Amino acid sequence: MVLASPLRFRWKEPTNNTDGFQMKMFWHVKLLSMLALLCIGAPLVGQDLQPDTDIEWRLSQLENEIQMLRTQVETGNQPGMVPAQEAGWVIGNNGSLVPCIDCPPGAAKKYPTVQLTGFFHLDGVYFNQNQANRTTLGPSGDLQDGWDFRRARLAAKGELAENFSYIMEFDFASSQATFVDVWAQYSNAPIFQNIRIGRWRQPYGMSELTSIRELPFLERSSGFAVAPFRQTGLGFFGSNEPDRVTWAASVFRYPSDGFGDNAGDNGGYAGAGRLTVLPVYTDDGERLIHMGFDYYYANPSQNSIRFASQPEIQVVDVAPNPSISVPPFVDTGNVPVDHVDSLNFELAAKYGRFVIQSEARWTRLNQRGNGPTEVIENAYVLVRYSLTGESLKYNKKNAVFGRVVPIHDFNPYCGYWGAWELAARYSYADFNGDWLAASGTPGPGRQMGDTTLGLNWYLNANTKFQFNYIYSDLNDPTYGSSFADVYAVRCQIDY
Repeated sequence: MVLASPLRFRWKEPTNNTDGFQMKMFWHVKLLSMLALLCIGAPLVGQDLQPDTDIEWRLSQLENEIQMLRTQVETGNQPGMVPAQEAGWVIGNNGSLVPCIDCPPGAAKKYPTVQLTGFFHLDGVYFNQNQANRTTLGPSGDLQDGWDFRRARLAAKGELAENFSYIMEFDFASSQATFVDVWAQYSNAPIFQNIRIGRWRQPYGMSELTSIRELPFLERSSGFAVAPFRQTGLGFFGSNEPDRVTWAASVFRYPSDGFGDNAGDNGGYAGAGRLTVLPVYTDDGERLIHMGFDYYYANPSQNSIRFASQPEIQVVDVAPNPSISVPPFVDTGNVPVDHVDSLNFELAAKYGRFVIQSEARWTRLNQRGNGPTEVIENAYVLVRYSLTGESLKYNKKNAVFGRVVPIHDFNPYCGYWGAWELAARYSYADFNGDWLAASGTPGPGRQMGDTTLGLNWYLNANTKFQFNYIYSDLNDPTYGSSFADVYAVRCQIDY
């Protein structure tokens, strides 16, 4: 028997996992075909011929194997495996490779993942007061100019497994590191959508739930003082399919300290909820109307609560330089209460470069025993306008406005100066009611109205300077009306 010319083998590197598998199957088919020919030809040239039945059996076996391999090559699969386009590979518990369902080839992630983030706020403040303001504020009423790091935060965040995420954020601006956000979260949960446990900003207030990195002013409005803000607890949040409606609810210990801790067997529990809706949302968010409703109920630890607010500026360094801290302009003092509850309404609108946002809240202090019930009132309205054409994005998942991203980053050699924004806000706070005044409870003021003008310069998405002028009008039943002018600047760097 004369054989054909020698076989020529040419190897081609597989371009992906499927190509490599098909190449192997191709050569298996070829080799088995050659073996089949040899098995047929062997009886013709050999000395010891096999019986016909043996040859037929071998041919049948080879034909079955060839057909099976051809089928695998055509489908690109191994027996019992899921289709290649739907399978990645992960390491199983016994160390072997197992298919990852619904993952593209090579897309399996390694857990846990870690991403480092951080930012700092460097503030400079100058004060101007009249004498009545110094007298109203008491012994610490002479406000000192100064510079300080308002915030200096580092965080690690990432994923623990599919649908499991976490964050651990700490602030180093004060004399010792404190907790900021420290939580773990499960997403894609049935019914609840997202479940979170740990310390985070509780679902109350549009301003409170807007990141401090993305606010148009150095600080939130004076009504921030009555919000539960960051507490330790358990909660859930989600939205409907088009993200036009969002909801959130939580239960938590109240109030907690800078490390998320709370102790006491007298009360100390609370709950909060938020519901928002977008009745108008057109042109990919260029025109929208936002409405929201918030509520929280709290039975404070030790049955005591205190609310206080500075004039929407903080130069705080409690130690070792307490002289440069800003005292509260309005303060309830420690009030014995059975419980506290608060109602908040949100309203915001956007039309191109123009944004308006407002909130109004009423906080009720229910005294223990036969003491009267006091209501604290807070409200603010702010407007923002982009001078350089940027459109402020709205975060539909969180139902808040996001950050300004310049159309052109700062580059004077190319004639680019980043993004510029004007902002203005008026806020009102009445922290001390008639019963507090009648009881002689000490407090620096009774009512405060703050008018703030702001100019924001965004050099790029991660660098901005803010300039604020604040006129704080303080009213007290004993000392009458007084005022303070505040001039402040901030440098923010984040990554």
